[in-house]
Amino acid sequence: NLDCTIHAERPKLSPHKRRIAENVAKLLSIDVDRVNVKAKTGEKVGPIGRLEAIDADAVVLLCKIPPAN
Repeated sequence: NLDCTIHAERPKLSPHKRRIAENVAKLLSIDVDRVNVKAKTGEKVGPIGRLEAIDADAVVLLCKIPPAN
């Protein structure tokens, strides 16, 4: 499972979240249902809010797969 948050004042990412999730799932060879993408703004505060930066966080749940015999 992958949960990511993109912090950006602009561009507005809400219309693109599904496409981003699909592309990430394809890159990782996982089902798109295992990818969650959230978009947040800086509320015009700090570097993100002043359009000076974009930030992204990702949390990944990994599961060890036993080697094939």
